[in-house]
Parts: sequence; C-alpha cells; structure tokens
Amino acid sequence: MVQKSVDATTLLIRGILLIGLGICLFFVNQFTLRFLLFLLGILTVLSACYSLFCCLFQKKRVLFVDGIGDLLIGSFILCFTDFILHSFAICFGFYLLLHIVISCIEYFLYRRNYYKGRLRIIVHILFQLFFLIPLLFNLEQNIPVISMILGIYLIVLGITRLTDFLTVLIPKRTTDKIKQQIQIPLPVFLNAFIPKKLVTLVNEMLEVEQDTKHFDEKSLSFVPDLFVLIHLADHGSAKMGHMEIAFEGQVYSYGNYDMHSRSFFDMIGDGVVLVANQEDYIRYVVTKKDRYVIEFGLCLTSKERLVIKKQLECLIHTDTEPYYPDLQLSELGLLPKDEYHDMSSEIYAFASGRFYKILKGKYKKFFVLKTNCAMVAQFVLSSIGKQILVVNGIITPGAYYDYLNDRFKLKNTNVVSRKVYTKDDF
Repeated sequence: MVQKSVDATTLLIRGILLIGLGICLFFVNQFTLRFLLFLLGILTVLSACYSLFCCLFQKKRVLFVDGIGDLLIGSFILCFTDFILHSFAICFGFYLLLHIVISCIEYFLYRRNYYKGRLRIIVHILFQLFFLIPLLFNLEQNIPVISMILGIYLIVLGITRLTDFLTVLIPKRTTDKIKQQIQIPLPVFLNAFIPKKLVTLVNEMLEVEQDTKHFDEKSLSFVPDLFVLIHLADHGSAKMGHMEIAFEGQVYSYGNYDMHSRSFFDMIGDGVVLVANQEDYIRYVVTKKDRYVIEFGLCLTSKERLVIKKQLECLIHTDTEPYYPDLQLSELGLLPKDEYHDMSSEIYAFASGRFYKILKGKYKKFFVLKTNCAMVAQFVLSSIGKQILVVNGIITPGAYYDYLNDRFKLKNTNVVSRKVYTKDDF
C-alpha cells in the first residue's frame, strides 16, 4: 500500500524556510550568499566524513570515491568563497547565453518551416541579451541582481510548498475541483541530471536487494487509469531521460523516430508520434534497449478520461500522416528484404508500433531542447491540470519525474502508484 511520506508539518516548514531565505536573498544580497556558501561547504565536508566513515564498515568503493569528492568540493567552497561568489555573475551569464543559442536554433526552425511566433522568439532573445551583456562585463555590481533573482525564485518555490501543505489538509473531493496544479521546476541544468542519478539509485537497489520493492508502491484503494513512463539509461538517446503517456493499454510517445531526418548531432528531426502496445513496448525498451522504466499511475475521473482520450486523438490524427519504418516498408515491397535494426523498425516488430508524422505546427520538428518528448507529454497532461511552469521554454523528463514524485508523496493527489521496471520483471 502507498505510504504518503510527506506530512503537512514538513511542507509548512519547507515553505516558510524557502520564503524566508528568498526574502533574505532579495534584501540582504551578498551577505546571505556568503553565509549560504559557507554553510554549503560545511555540510559537504560533513557529508564527506560520513561517507568515509561508512566506507570503513561497508567496504564500498563508491562510498570512498563519493567521500573524497565531497571532501575536495567542500574544501574548495570554504577556501575560495569569494572567488565562487564573484563567479556567480559570469556563470549566470553563460547560462543565459546557452538559452539565447537555443532560442536562435528555435527561431531558425520556425523560419524554415514558416511557423507563427517568430516575433515572440526575437523579443525573448533581445530580453535575455539585455541582461547578458551587463552580467559578462560588470560582474561585481551584478551579484546583487543575481541574488534578487534567486530570492524571487525561492519565494515562488516556497509558495508552491505552502499550496502543497493546503493540498494535504484539504479533502480530496475539494482538491479534485482545483483543475490546475502547477509546479515550479528546478533549474534546467539540475533537472537534466535527475535521470542519471535515478539510474545510480536503481543500480544500488538491485545490488543490495536484488529487487526494487522499496521503490515500488501502489494504492489498494485506486486503480490507475493513466500512466506516465520515464526512461532511464546509462547510454544512448535516453541518457538524459525520455517520457511518454500510456492510456488504455497503449503507449503514446513523441520523438525523432524517423532516423533518416535526423541532423545536428541527432538533436533535430521530423516529429513523429508513436502508438504501441503498452506491455510489449515496456518489455522491449527494458530487455532490448537495456533501460529502466519508472511508471507513475494516475487515477482519473470519468470526465478526465474523456478529456485525455480526446487530447490523444487530437495528437495522432490532427495534421498527421502515417509513417512507415524501414522494416514495414520492406514487408510492403518498397525496400529490399533485409534485417532492419533501427529503433522504429524494432518497435514495429516487437510492440505492434504505429507511427504518425506531424505535418505542420510547432511539433512538426523535434528539437531535444524545446519541442521534445516532455513538451508533448505536457500537451496531454495539462488538459487535466498536471502542468509544470515552463521556465525559458524548456521542460525535461527529469522535471516531470520531480513533479510526479512530489505528487505521489502527498496525500489527496491522484498520483497513486510508482514502479520501476527492470529486466527481472520479464
């Protein structure tokens, strides 16, 4: 049975602390940042000492490596606090520069495909340049600006924790009436590495327990109607995560499934929607592609089920045409008889995969940092109020894992199950 592990008191304390820290950063600026860095350094050194102490008894190489790494990082923070503080501005500047480059690529795709919204992208680029240039050339004076931005972020994050606190207290029938449940995500550069950390977590569970029973939990009172699948892998295209929706025994996934259209290090290509048998598809990606799949189950009302069905029909039948992988073309006599081992052909063979290429609209072109699998999953989930606030236009599978995992831990939410699939399940 699901054990909801986050109580109301914890959420209230987190919310108040985040808001208080945000106010301090907003008004006190450098002193608060300096104190936070000092505190972070002390905690990192203490964590290193704990890992090294545990290593004496458990004899694990990973504990020794983690301990030495944390010790070096903590020592660096404590010895070079001023250097780190003065580097914040330039780091934030390069962070903005990365988003400007992504926006320029997005503008190029919009222009080449005659999409609407190009003026919005130009305004977005100019707005970021307005902050970028001073940050890179006037570092000292812009530290307070970064502190204020971080303060605002923490205040908003604290407010979301207080709304979670209310969610725990308010009866479920009342929270069901609140359509939009919006989460403020962690910064993109943190969310991007969540899948990698999850791979390490699952590997450690399998090493110790030979199963994942401590991670898998399911409510006995509710049967999930919709599933969100998040892929984890040590290598390949799912290294930074991949996500999709499963509904009524079918998986609905968006990606660059036409390998012949890929360009720019496989980051750009034609947008294709996949529909496949849920059980066979999960078996394929776990056993053949050497991935883990984390599955969150959501319980829906009858009205929400109809909304989801309509949204999925819209996704696969509006401005799309059938796409045939190479193996299917070979069976139709349009390609030579041969063995085809591209992912689309294998999904067609192992999971009865059907593909629909999007012909127009913003999902016509897949771009891993913008119109990616998470954005299309949000297109479906936002229709029932499951929505992450888009910060700088980027959503990652890691951001959705963080969001759903938080919903799963809270009482009075409809995220009622969590399971990780490994090869042992098949």
